[in-house]
Amino acid sequence: MKNLTLKALFVSAIAAMTMNVQAADDVYGQCIADAENVIATAKKDGSTAAQALEQKTDVATCMAELAKIEAKYGDKTVGLNPSSVMTPEDRAAWSKLFDAIDAKQFKGVPFLQASYYR
Repeated sequence: MKNLTLKALFVSAIAAMTMNVQAADDVYGQCIADAENVIATAKKDGSTAAQALEQKTDVATCMAELAKIEAKYGDKTVGLNPSSVMTPEDRAAWSKLFDAIDAKQFKGVPFLQASYYR
């Protein structure tokens, strides 16, 4: 009976960790998806149509997700660009999220190119 209880605790702990990881990925993924949707709409129908889109996440939520990535490095980023001390994986995720935040605010190179060269 003890063996079964320990297995159940172990399985539930793994399930809880998986849900937490998925919840964090959902916010990041939603921010990226919103930006891609805005850029695709700007490319297809112009910037006015892109600005009329309803987005799933707001900019403050995406900025909080960006701050989570930067928080991993703590005091190492004081006076420096955070990307200069990040691992390559975090740097790629950070820069992609940074570009997504710009697109959600209808600025940044990808959005402006999509709306101008449509």
